Amino acid sequence: MSTLIALKRLAPFEKMLNSNWKTQILNYLTDQRLAPSYSEYLSLNQALLKGDEPMDKLLIWIMQNPKQHRKYFSIALYEGIDKLPHAMPELSEFFNLVETPPEWLDQEKMSEALNFIYRLGFNSGFILRDLALMMGYLYPGLNQPLVLTGALNKNAAKRFAETTKWWMDITEPQAFDRFNNGFTSTIYVRFIHALVRHQLNKSEKWDTETWGLPINQYDQAMTNIAFSGVLLLGVRALGIFPNKREVDSFLHFWKYTGWLMGIEEKWLIDKESEGWKFLYWLPFTHPKPDATSKSLASSLSKEPFERQYKYLRPLQQKLAYHQHLEITQFFLGRKKMQELGLKHHSAAWFAYYLIARNAVLYTGARHFKKIDTFLLQHGRHMQKHSLDLYAENGKQLASMHQ
Repeated sequence: MSTLIALKRLAPFEKMLNSNWKTQILNYLTDQRLAPSYSEYLSLNQALLKGDEPMDKLLIWIMQNPKQHRKYFSIALYEGIDKLPHAMPELSEFFNLVETPPEWLDQEKMSEALNFIYRLGFNSGFILRDLALMMGYLYPGLNQPLVLTGALNKNAAKRFAETTKWWMDITEPQAFDRFNNGFTSTIYVRFIHALVRHQLNKSEKWDTETWGLPINQYDQAMTNIAFSGVLLLGVRALGIFPNKREVDSFLHFWKYTGWLMGIEEKWLIDKESEGWKFLYWLPFTHPKPDATSKSLASSLSKEPFERQYKYLRPLQQKLAYHQHLEITQFFLGRKKMQELGLKHHSAAWFAYYLIARNAVLYTGARHFKKIDTFLLQHGRHMQKHSLDLYAENGKQLASMHQ
């Protein structure tokens, strides 16, 4: 059995067993016991101390001769192993792993997931930005790599555009074919994560006894669930109700994305209820929101003022600023807004508008083919347009290290 290594960020096992009426309701709704067993608690503890073993192993080799070996890594990633000047077992071992799809991968589900994603249009961007990302800032453990890599002082629009660029890359048709952008972008981000993990882990500023390993398995899994399970919760709250097939294909898409990113399969989900259980554990793995939470939230809230709208730019920037805050308030509530240091509004009017709009459009799409086609085509157009608002920033790949 694994040995428990005490971390300040992780609550005692006994505390995670405490139950109240909310927990009982969630247990009933999800048809499972959300509190971890002791073996699950040990697994969670170990996940906070574990990185990405295949990429971390490759990085050790890269750092033996950083300039030359990183060049070889780039050749292998973007051109293929056969383009290297000579055999390199370290690169062959890693790329043989990631180029061999897991047996459970279902290409039909991957394609169906893209249609669902496209139909969501700009709703996906609002939920990922104003719910998933803002909610993530409430948990200081997730913020620490950003803080220590200088992201607090980095342009929020640039950070958000980089992440959006990666999301757009992986949601193109056949994105994960070997040399397409979805595959190469994901492996590149995986490499950057390993590099940041390596640098922070040897830094005197990193507090391992509190935070565990930088960009560890559990924190990466929670990020993956933010893109999948949290988004599904968010779209329903905004009046869009996916059917079971859409949910299954969407979760499958993010399961493979997480696998390619280096997350172990036991932290990847097939059902929404599995994600809810991991999310239930999240508050127990972090202290309360702190100054980093407020700094990152404030920076992201002001990001609309960096957008390059073509017409009436100041007016559109101010309008977008208020719209995003209203959606965050709708999802997180005023108390969480205060914890993030964000100004709340009298009411989340824009969220209510989206609910009404979505209820009409997405209900209509189930009965009229033309509406469904409109959502599919116009939705993807709007997603691409959102990236154009960041000009050159929207052409760069997501990382914390560029």
